[in-house]
Amino acid sequence: MDVIIPLALLVVGLIIGFFVARYIYTKSSSQQAVEIAEKNVKELMAQQADHHIHQTRQSLSAIESQCQTLRQQVEEYEALLGPNADEDTPGVPFYGEQASSYLRNNLQGKEKAKPAHVADTQPRDFAKEGSGLFVGGNSQPAADKKG
Repeated sequence: MDVIIPLALLVVGLIIGFFVARYIYTKSSSQQAVEIAEKNVKELMAQQADHHIHQTRQSLSAIESQCQTLRQQVEEYEALLGPNADEDTPGVPFYGEQASSYLRNNLQGKEKAKPAHVADTQPRDFAKEGSGLFVGGNSQPAADKKG
């Protein structure tokens, strides 16, 4: 009997020790898993930040190039219109002369093509075949129909 009690206590101690060791081992492995997950998240966020900075720099360079192009165009436009423009350099072309001659030629051609207006003829709406607003049969006015 003296031997059975220490052996039983030894077995109970081994069982309790097994479960305590298992609990401590899983706790430390879960901490390691959490640390690994945090490390992975930090790496992923660092990669995303680098990518965002790269895209921002590309957008900024594109905007700067567009600003430079716009600045050059404005300077060229000011040079064309400015009071210090030389007489040798061609300025903004003025199309008034070409437009007036074009209109003069086209209007003269259309006026010749129009038939002469005769005072004895009726307007189109009163022609025999009728057209426009006065087309229709002989109907009574709305006031006559009610009464």
